[in-house]
Amino acid sequence: MKTGITGFCFAALATGARAGQVAADVNPLGSVLSLLSELEAKIIKEGEAEQKAYEKYVEWCDDTARNGDHTVQTATSQKAKLEAKIGELTSEIEVSSSQIDTLAAGIAQAEAEL
Repeated sequence: MKTGITGFCFAALATGARAGQVAADVNPLGSVLSLLSELEAKIIKEGEAEQKAYEKYVEWCDDTARNGDHTVQTATSQKAKLEAKIGELTSEIEVSSSQIDTLAAGIAQAEAEL
């Protein structure tokens, strides 16, 4: 007899659960909860996509900053080398100018002797 009552209670609960599901589907509160669950899943999915995009952007920023630093260091080094070369060439110009003046004076003297 206990098995019969237990079986009846189980059957009643199972039927009640199905009826509750149908009621939840029709129930406005159930619909709201369902919509909220769907919205939550959608927001989580979009958040994950945005997180990936953000991480990619941060990586790009880091790469750009590193490349920019390297470019600045390279340009600074090149600037120093070019300034040294300018100084060297300026000295050569002065030496060459004095040689030209000396040769011009020699030519003028040679022409005067003729």
